[in-house]
Amino acid sequence: MKIRVLLGSLGLICFAATTVEAGVITAAGSTTVQPALKACSKAYQSSHADVQLIIAGGGSSKGVSSVGKGKVNIGAASRNLKDREKAAYPDLKTYKLGTDGVVMVVNSANSLDGLSSDQVKKLYSGDITNWSALDGAAAAVELITLGMEHGTYELFTHSFQLSGAESEGSISFARGRAWIAFSQEVALDKVAHDENAIAFASIGVASAFAEETGKIKLLSLDGVAATKANVANGKYLLVRPLLLLTRGAPAGDVKAFVDFALGEQCQSLVKNLGYIPAQ
Repeated sequence: MKIRVLLGSLGLICFAATTVEAGVITAAGSTTVQPALKACSKAYQSSHADVQLIIAGGGSSKGVSSVGKGKVNIGAASRNLKDREKAAYPDLKTYKLGTDGVVMVVNSANSLDGLSSDQVKKLYSGDITNWSALDGAAAAVELITLGMEHGTYELFTHSFQLSGAESEGSISFARGRAWIAFSQEVALDKVAHDENAIAFASIGVASAFAEETGKIKLLSLDGVAATKANVANGKYLLVRPLLLLTRGAPAGDVKAFVDFALGEQCQSLVKNLGYIPAQ
């Protein structure tokens, strides 16, 4: 029997985590970590034919709370744990899968190649509302954001000193109003089909999308290109860890998979996805 990597709702996973027999590993959380988990899970099947993996997204905050409450075996987060999470779930163990950066993304037809940190803040706070202010087309800027539960959102807002208020499918940052994308893939697809849109996403996820479609462009930040090399050498500063989480020390199938995720084969897959491996 092959490993079945099932992608579904968090509700399905939470149900599975508490009702299925041994040999099932459930994971949920960061949509940035999810592609790496999927790739490692598929590689794992060659030598562990009787293990089933059920993997979902939901965002970093959901990953932390779900594993902390015992609803899933493994949580995934694309940020460090918050103090309040450490207090709420003192038994959580963290394992660094890799490192990734966050990049600003526009449609490939956009004439921009880069932005400064100040320009990013002005775009999302509503101080810049038309691309012409950045020597672009005379067209209104369409802002896209991820939801507040995502680690990518938290790094973005913290780095650019933005504070958002959510209402009716959008988040307002001062005078700027951004449409909420359910996932990074949805955000990137929106940018690919809207020449006036801008979003932020994982460098690894965005690079893969750009290579596959040719419809989006990754912008440099403060004159530094958003590349894997610049994340690794420390020149690109908008970075965060990619973490796996367990409630207490893992055992059995869960420990075996976590060990595999931190090992050479999975770390090679992490690198191939555009992330910086931990090893």
